[in-house]
Amino acid sequence: MKKVYWSYSIGDNIDDALPVDYMPSPERYRKGYEMAYDHAKCPAFIEYTKNMWLVRQPFDLGITYKSADKYLQSNLDQKAFDDYVHLGDNWLSGTYPEIQMKHVLSLWTKDKDVWVEQIPHPLLSRYGFDLVPGTFPISVWFRPLVVGVKVLDFDTNLWIPKGTPLYYIRLCSKRSNAEFKIEYQEPPADKKREQSRHNLLRRFSTFDSWSVIQGRVEKESKCPFSGLWKR
Repeated sequence: MKKVYWSYSIGDNIDDALPVDYMPSPERYRKGYEMAYDHAKCPAFIEYTKNMWLVRQPFDLGITYKSADKYLQSNLDQKAFDDYVHLGDNWLSGTYPEIQMKHVLSLWTKDKDVWVEQIPHPLLSRYGFDLVPGTFPISVWFRPLVVGVKVLDFDTNLWIPKGTPLYYIRLCSKRSNAEFKIEYQEPPADKKREQSRHNLLRRFSTFDSWSVIQGRVEKESKCPFSGLWKR
């Protein structure tokens, strides 16, 4: 059994967080699942979802994209909006506006070979948003999960009530069929420093972070005694 620690924050500062007893904790995928479905008993389904958790929206959020003026309107005041919503330089370059909601889930572990997948929840698209999925190894790279979405509906008040499912996280190992448990913990000082360094790398050399990750994964996967067999 591998253990993963989690915490929430809002915005860019990992120490800026709403009260722990207010934020909805990640929920096991099969918690409250309707077992009457035939697929709920399928071994393939059980295997795929055994290490999945659901993440929910922590507060009411309203967003309207004004297509004529190309700007976003929200129920949040300006300071809260600036802290919570990130607009990249190219947020209007595609067919749909692309934004990041900085509802930050931080995950870290002391175990090796641990990856997280961020998987869209189908309900979110009914609220007018399309989640951008992704995956990375939290055993070698500590960074926050944010909610990157495309805004599908224009000139409409898109309302995400508190408690709305946003996405799933799925934990896995590439080299073993591991099971996981998650536990709340405030990020320790060394993890905060690590995240700060990773954020700086992404800021100054955006596309080099993945090559660093690949190098660490390769190093992590090598047997410590492999040199004994070299001639």
